[in-house]
Amino acid sequence: MKIRFCGVGGQGVIQVAYILGYAAMIDGYRVLQTRSYGSAYRGMLSKSDIIISRNPIYELEFIHPDILVCLSEKAYDAYKYSVHPELQFFIDSDSVKMDLTHPKLYSLNASTLSYDRFGDRLYANMIMLGYMVAVSRVVSKDSVEKSLTSNTPKGTENVNLEAFQLGYSIGLDAK
Repeated sequence: MKIRFCGVGGQGVIQVAYILGYAAMIDGYRVLQTRSYGSAYRGMLSKSDIIISRNPIYELEFIHPDILVCLSEKAYDAYKYSVHPELQFFIDSDSVKMDLTHPKLYSLNASTLSYDRFGDRLYANMIMLGYMVAVSRVVSKDSVEKSLTSNTPKGTENVNLEAFQLGYSIGLDAK
């Protein structure tokens, strides 16, 4: 399974991909994660690719992911070339305005949900992670919850977990 998270710096793209990769390892998969980001400035393009497999992984990069999670318009513009008919395509509809149609598009207003529930858009990434995991079933919910509590800053575990669970419950309804 090839998964790409993309957005801009400050949205937690790298963190959420790491959490997913760690969850896949808990589930017994082999995992490879690469990342690319404009580290000098908040708001620069950011992406993290993950390959999850039961078999050895011999590639470092891919062009066409199986799952694309897009958190910003800038990232959408940069990575929409990788969209293909079998792709599961997840977008934060608050931040991405689509100019194409797709048969497996999953759109969620994660930034608004995050702001309404937590008073900050900071948790949109965790909401999108929950949504994507519920729809795709790429890893187990339990493994993500374990990974999340181990890989978020001390004191933020509960709110991140709540955001993940919110997205997950909405994803169950979307599927």
